[in-house]
Amino acid sequence: MAINPDGSRKAKHTLIIATTGGGKSQAAKNLIPGRGVRFIAFDPEGEHPAHGIDSFPAFCRELMKADRSGKPYRLAYTGASKAADFERFCLAVWDVLDGSKETHILLEEVAQFTASSGPALEAYGNLLRRGRKYGGIVYTIGQRAAEIPSTARQQSPVRYVGVLDGESDAKAAAKFADVTAAKLLAIPPDTLTFYRKESGKPAEIVKFKYKG
Repeated sequence: MAINPDGSRKAKHTLIIATTGGGKSQAAKNLIPGRGVRFIAFDPEGEHPAHGIDSFPAFCRELMKADRSGKPYRLAYTGASKAADFERFCLAVWDVLDGSKETHILLEEVAQFTASSGPALEAYGNLLRRGRKYGGIVYTIGQRAAEIPSTARQQSPVRYVGVLDGESDAKAAAKFADVTAAKLLAIPPDTLTFYRKESGKPAEIVKFKYKG
């Protein structure tokens, strides 16, 4: 169960959208500190630097052990195959949130495991709506804006939109980036270029560095 709520914490949930090979994982690697933080990933492809665990019971044991240590850690659940795996991962993460410290929560290929552009599944929605005051920073990653659950769109004040797959994707993502679809379609591929839009601020272009 999440502990030590702190209502003064700033909302930092982040949405990252780009087509396959568009640099989503690289964007996340640039945004999340590589060390010295609590990092928990839902990472079916094992793309992020962390101690990856396929077995969910084993992942939960390691997560609880790491949490009790009081030290920074990097853990990833890499064995997911269905929506229920995603939900139970979110439940496990909720149990270790602590409002006295930040926890970076990375969620890869969310659309594949939620299968809906409507409201987020219960445990995932709970992380998005309530995680802020318990130090949770949720990074939702997907390929198409139209497939991202509406709760993630509404609860993520920071958004990055990169190379997209065609005009329909660009039109759906344009409102998230607060730029025209034409500008999104003009992003050069293989450059790790994104439009960044934070609530209350104008959109800006950012270019990330490649991190292995």
